[in-house]
Amino acid sequence: MKETWFHYPECTTQQADELLAQYRRRGVRVERSLNPDFITWTVSARLPEINHPPRANRCWQNRMWG
Repeated sequence: MKETWFHYPECTTQQADELLAQYRRRGVRVERSLNPDFITWTVSARLPEINHPPRANRCWQNRMWG
C-alpha cells in the first residue's frame, strides 16, 4: 500500500504533543519539526493512501431520490 506524508502546519506545542501521542499509539510513523517562527510546530504523519474514493454513506440517501 502506498503511503504519503500528511502535514499539520502551525500547531502549538500542546497540539503537537497530542498528535504525536495519538499517532504513535496507532503505530504510525510521525515527525515533528519547528517552524521558522520558533513558536509553532509542523507535525508530519506517514499515512496510507487508498486507490478509490470513500463510499457514500447510504443511511442519508432516500430511495426515492435515486
